[in-house]
Amino acid sequence: MSGAEKVVCVTGASGYVASWLVKLLLQRGYTVKATVRDPSDPKKTQHLLALDGAKERLHLLKAELLEEGCFDSIVDGCHGVFHTASPVIFSATDPQ
Repeated sequence: MSGAEKVVCVTGASGYVASWLVKLLLQRGYTVKATVRDPSDPKKTQHLLALDGAKERLHLLKAELLEEGCFDSIVDGCHGVFHTASPVIFSATDPQ
């Protein structure tokens, strides 16, 4: 099976490590389902959309890491999952 026939998922795709991983996978012909918090935020996705092969084989999908079941339909049918996302908590109840 060639890379073009394989679909993989990369979680946290807008992050530094994941961005390089998405680039490599696209270069090798994979179709990439890339999860981000907000696919409509150009500050977080523009660099991904500019990659060679992105127009044809990159799918940016909204996902919340801490939402149970959020990834079920996204990873369905994928040959592999590269889990690079990390939860970020924006508030603290006791910051001391």
